[in-house]
Amino acid sequence: MPCIRQFTVTALTFFLSLLSPVSFADTKQLIVTGSSTWQPFSFINRDGQPDGIMVDYWRLYAKANDVDVHFQLLPWSESLQYAANNEGVVHGGLGYTGDRADNLAFSRELPLNHYNVNLFVQKDLPFEDFNALGSAKVGSVKDSAKHAFLLSHLSEENITLYPTFGSLNEAAYRGEIDVFIDDLSTALYDMRHSGNTGLFTSRSKLYSFPLHFAVAKVTQDNIAQIERGLSKIDVADIDAIYNKWIPASRLNATLPWLNKTAHYIILISSLVLLIGGLTLYHRLLKSRTNELKNAVEALKDSNNRLESAVQNDVLTGAKSRHQFFTQLADKRFSPSPFVVAVLDIDGLKHINENHGQYIGDMALKHLATQLRLQLSNQTMFARLGGGEFAILFDLSDNSQAMRKINQIQKALQLSSLYFDQQVVPVKFSAGIGCYPYDGEHGEALVRIASKRMRANKPNYGNFSANDHEPESMAERHWA
Repeated sequence: MPCIRQFTVTALTFFLSLLSPVSFADTKQLIVTGSSTWQPFSFINRDGQPDGIMVDYWRLYAKANDVDVHFQLLPWSESLQYAANNEGVVHGGLGYTGDRADNLAFSRELPLNHYNVNLFVQKDLPFEDFNALGSAKVGSVKDSAKHAFLLSHLSEENITLYPTFGSLNEAAYRGEIDVFIDDLSTALYDMRHSGNTGLFTSRSKLYSFPLHFAVAKVTQDNIAQIERGLSKIDVADIDAIYNKWIPASRLNATLPWLNKTAHYIILISSLVLLIGGLTLYHRLLKSRTNELKNAVEALKDSNNRLESAVQNDVLTGAKSRHQFFTQLADKRFSPSPFVVAVLDIDGLKHINENHGQYIGDMALKHLATQLRLQLSNQTMFARLGGGEFAILFDLSDNSQAMRKINQIQKALQLSSLYFDQQVVPVKFSAGIGCYPYDGEHGEALVRIASKRMRANKPNYGNFSANDHEPESMAERHWA
């Protein structure tokens, strides 16, 4: 059946291209594909017509540029293949992944809302954390960006694949799966319109990504011309599309029970606080008031220390290993390149043995201070453990990262660490990993950077990026 459908679609594409005397390069005729069941983004409505946010967006493009746009909505996997295998076809809206980039050329980010992926769980199940889904039945759509995300966190046997977004939702409502991940507003829209409001609840936000359009690799030269046409669309018209499909009033109406319950909770809580406040006003003496103030201050200090301990390394004040890898996970599907650097203090064990662990701790703090002084506030650095630190550079050129590392090394040598009128030498070795050229997973980039860092350790000699940089770290320049 999919083969027949694919043949029919290809024949229709060829037929339309014969009818039109204008080429795709002139963009006077455009075929736009996408999902046929992804409500409310793109779907076939009850009248058998293409509908949704993406469809309305490309209709604005057609109107602004006097272009004849035809829509060919298909099951998700087939829409990707259709766009990749046919010239003159545009995939109207999707996220970037490395696998898709093998067959498709992607545009710049579209001025559409980011896709905010949330964890949805059956309302009676206890799963609150994505990392606790080992025994859950998880559903996903084949070849979707969410499928790629799930495969990077769960074993494949725990994931049940469905051909379309509609079939995934129907399976969830029948109770065939316990968990799925989807855009918050999209999932709430589908539950409201299918009469399944409240059956699944959002437990946490996992990540978000922007939307692009894409064409076959052989027609990537047409992207710039289509982007110029899209720039003619008024932002107010795009806002009107979202107000049409996902108005704030309707989104709030998807959870009427929760809204009503929240009103009662607020009312009761207000009454309790009012009665309690009046009672305390008459009973508490000045001394009790002072004690309460002291207790509140102590609680605030405790909460601040707890939050700092979770997010920051206690010794150096740098971000924790957990925070660093969380940031890397958020950049898993980043359309822009970035660089991960791993630094390790040379001879830290030797410093501890000859001067004591206290001096070793001072060396760690000394390096952390220089990192804080030399890096911008937007550049994240963290202590991975021992004498290892990691830096996340949002740079498109790895030579810039190496120059910054050399700058830190020079600053470290100019600001010597003294103990008992003796200079304690503090130097480090470093290595980098470049996304997406060295890998797409944060853990893999850290491993690669660590391996290169170890290769740069010439028996605790002076660090030199030029002398010790492996051939695999040859300078790259990215656009």
